[in-house]
Amino acid sequence: MVNTGSRFWFAVVALGVVGALGYLLTSGGELYGTLVLASTAVAGTILGVTSIAVRDGDVALAAHGRPAAERRPVATRFAAAWPALAALGVGVCAVGLATGGALFYVGVAILGATLAEWMVQSWAERSTADPVVNQQLRNRVMFPVEIPALALVGIAVAVLAFSRILLAVSDTASTVVAIVVATVILGAGALLNARPQVSSSVLAVIVVLAAVGLLGSGIVAAVAGEREFEEHHGEEGSEEDAEEGAEGGAGHAEEAPAGAEAHGGG
Repeated sequence: MVNTGSRFWFAVVALGVVGALGYLLTSGGELYGTLVLASTAVAGTILGVTSIAVRDGDVALAAHGRPAAERRPVATRFAAAWPALAALGVGVCAVGLATGGALFYVGVAILGATLAEWMVQSWAERSTADPVVNQQLRNRVMFPVEIPALALVGIAVAVLAFSRILLAVSDTASTVVAIVVATVILGAGALLNARPQVSSSVLAVIVVLAAVGLLGSGIVAAVAGEREFEEHHGEEGSEEDAEEGAEGGAGHAEEAPAGAEAHGGG
């Protein structure tokens, strides 16, 4: 039975085939674009056949081709923020195109992550009639990807923000700031180890406040700019002294024969 999902994929196949033929005829036999469109058609065929094989994830059909059990639409447990994040990604892409910086790639990354999250959530919501089971399915698929990705992003943002802070203050102040922050982190870890019964909500509030403070301080430091660094001329000075010494030695060497000739003439 050709289901709804497979129809969409077969429509992509038809567009890919028509586009490949049209491009091949109008481009004078250029193969690269034709191969790209043909590959799209092949991929759509594979996905369409797979969608037919798994019946779009629907419940098993009865002998007469009717669903064995009717399912009622299941509402999501939590409000989805993916439309707002997609709009944010589009806005960041637009700003990146206007400014010509790296913001465009940041917007593309936001759109890609939003699309993946949205697709998985839509699939999980229709898996069963139990919202709790749906949420567990979604977490089982996405947590192995989300947790490492968020950890990498968090580490990168923290390192970048902290480096901006250290570069904005003086040399002595940067040393003091690094020591104070390291002491606070060590003390917080020791306190949590001594009192492991602290609730997760309190820990979440502490982490959020620390992240907001670090990010805000990093933004302010980035706007303020880096401190002025003194240029060291030690190597240049030593090279100049060596050149002057060499020139002086050559001058003395030239004067010595002249003096010898004067004495010889006398």
